[in-house]
Amino acid sequence: MASIVSTGIGSGLDISGIVQSLVAAEGQPLELRLGQKEARAQSRLSAFGGLKSALADFRDKLDAMKTADKFLLRSAISSNEDVFSAKPASGALPAQYDIEVVQLAQAQKLTSGAFTGSDAIVGTGTLLVSLGAATSSIEITDQNNTLAGIRDAINEKLDNPGVTATIVNADSGSYLILSTDRTGTANPITVTQSGGDGGLSALEYDPVNSLTSMTESIAAQDALVRIDGLDVVSTTNTVEGAIDGVTLDIFAGTQGSIESLIVENDESATRTLVEDFVASYNALVSTLDGLSNYDAEANQAGPLLGDATIRGIRDQVRRELSSPVEDVNSPFSVLSDIGVETQLDGTLSINETKLTDALSDEFVKFGQLFSATDGVAVRLHSLTDSFLRSDGIIEARSEGLKTQIDGFNDQRESLNERLLRLETRLLRQFNALDSLMAQLGSTSNFLAQQLGNLPGTDRPGGN
Repeated sequence: MASIVSTGIGSGLDISGIVQSLVAAEGQPLELRLGQKEARAQSRLSAFGGLKSALADFRDKLDAMKTADKFLLRSAISSNEDVFSAKPASGALPAQYDIEVVQLAQAQKLTSGAFTGSDAIVGTGTLLVSLGAATSSIEITDQNNTLAGIRDAINEKLDNPGVTATIVNADSGSYLILSTDRTGTANPITVTQSGGDGGLSALEYDPVNSLTSMTESIAAQDALVRIDGLDVVSTTNTVEGAIDGVTLDIFAGTQGSIESLIVENDESATRTLVEDFVASYNALVSTLDGLSNYDAEANQAGPLLGDATIRGIRDQVRRELSSPVEDVNSPFSVLSDIGVETQLDGTLSINETKLTDALSDEFVKFGQLFSATDGVAVRLHSLTDSFLRSDGIIEARSEGLKTQIDGFNDQRESLNERLLRLETRLLRQFNALDSLMAQLGSTSNFLAQQLGNLPGTDRPGGN
């Protein structure tokens, strides 16, 4: 049976409380130092996370600026968006065009003769349904020889070339309609039949061979657009290649009515690229300053004050920002040439007059300052990307701090084990003292009793 020990009975002392106080006095300074070190490490880890995010945002803006096409943006203005719209690419050149939409491209549609209903029997055999050069062979049997059955057989054929069959139930009867969404004269619908009972001949349409049981309700037609008086034919209502770098989408024919198309440099879009670049760089500078500066008013230091990594990143970014672009045939070699100027606090500002003049005078060469082989955006993108790689300096520092934080946890576990051993030792020592004091108390009482029994000793209440 285990012995039951009640501490403090012999001495009257709160041994448990005393031991806890002594253990706490031993452990609190160490725990405090560990907590402070861990808090600093966590703060620095969070700071590197914030720096990584700011650098990633800056890199994203640079990604949109490191290719020349991003700067050679054009706008295309239609005088009548109901007639046509235009989408310019970087290869489009500023110019003005007269546009006349003579006719739209349209898809062919065929209509059969009247049947008594969708359940009317048409016939059996093989239908050959073609669209342009593509043909599908469809078997019609006694199981699907009705108008509705033929409709379903056409629509469900896996190799259907693009012909859709529907039924219109009119007062005069039921009609099979064949249509397609492929416009232009290169996509005619033809239908022929063979074998069976011959009833499918009611659905034939092949005018080249004088087969016209079905009627052409809408003829296939190419689009015709007249650009500066020159005819351009297209099988669809999207006209590509007629004007270098410009795609026209036509919506309505306006034969005899001329609209205008103006293609011009999109200086506004390019200006937005520069403004976004400046704003993103300034945000990065603000992040760098906030993490590494000392706030005298608040008497508070940034978590990375004095850190060599953040200092190195700042210096490298500034160096690339200010270095001239050399391998470019352009009047612009540094950012200040286009009005992007560095302020005393390290941020950038835009001189609107210089930026406007640069865009107006040298629009084509403007983007080379950023997108040339050693352009500003190209160099900065490469630099920031090197910082952000999985084997880059920020990731290395972050992993080091994580290891350090894990080490603090190990130290805390070691401290707890040490304090537990100290508590055990102190309890053993104080319990031994308590037992000794209990024995001394018992001996003292015995001696006092014996001395009281000696002859001549006065007893309380005696004669």
